[in-house]
Amino acid sequence: MPFRSKVQPININGVATRQAPRSRLKRLFERPFSLKNLAGVDSSLTRSNSEEFEPSSVCLRRMVQNYIEDPDSETQSQCIVRNHWNCFSGSGTDSSDEDEESSSSRRVLRSLKSLLLCANVSETVLETKASEIVKREVEDKSRLKNVADELVALGYDAAICKSRWEKSKLKSYRVPAGDYEYLDVNIGGERVLIDIDFRSKFKIAKPTNTYESISKTLPNVFVGQADRLKKVVVFVSKAAKKSFKKKGLFMPPWRRAEYVLTKWVSQYDRAKQTQGETSGEAGAAEN
Repeated sequence: MPFRSKVQPININGVATRQAPRSRLKRLFERPFSLKNLAGVDSSLTRSNSEEFEPSSVCLRRMVQNYIEDPDSETQSQCIVRNHWNCFSGSGTDSSDEDEESSSSRRVLRSLKSLLLCANVSETVLETKASEIVKREVEDKSRLKNVADELVALGYDAAICKSRWEKSKLKSYRVPAGDYEYLDVNIGGERVLIDIDFRSKFKIAKPTNTYESISKTLPNVFVGQADRLKKVVVFVSKAAKKSFKKKGLFMPPWRRAEYVLTKWVSQYDRAKQTQGETSGEAGAAEN
């Protein structure tokens, strides 16, 4: 007949009391953990995978024991969820932040792409032809002039525009005097601007993943009217500001939209065409 142990009374201050029985679950987790305690697990499996199972099982033991001691605690429940992630996924970070950033990045890129769409078929055709010409041209000082000449040869009223601006003050920072060259084309009485090195104007150091995606989405050759150009510049400058802030960096004044836009919205001189008839005279970009 098997021997059965009895719960022995404990003598406290001369009064005999019985020790409260412990549940099987609590006794199980109070025992030192070993894979040999797992019933029904093949021995070869436990030997080969002991390093994989042990950390997760120990962590699981701690979670369950904590829950037994305080099952109604909201904080405890949050800890269990967090520990579950740490034990079984091997990561200490929550993926929800990454998912939210990825979703936000996709929304931003969709908005930017809608701004980059050409306003009409004429702009689309011009963008295609200008991009093809720029790819063929060697990067040197005469590149812009060569692009203008080829567009004129295709029948466009194209010319180089040189903008100039004086030293001024925008908000709390000063804008030094400068000048810049780009192209414009007259299509049906509308002035269309062409910048053959547009993307490089928005490169920044240590960008966030979102801003890096934005900069890669920007075209090398921008073709569009001044109003759409302004919207794109403001949009990208705001994204740059968020990127600098997230990285704990100061945003330089020359990265602000007001400063960047001076290249295209300042007073300009339009050069005479090198082929065909003269296009016109000096003008001012619309604000």
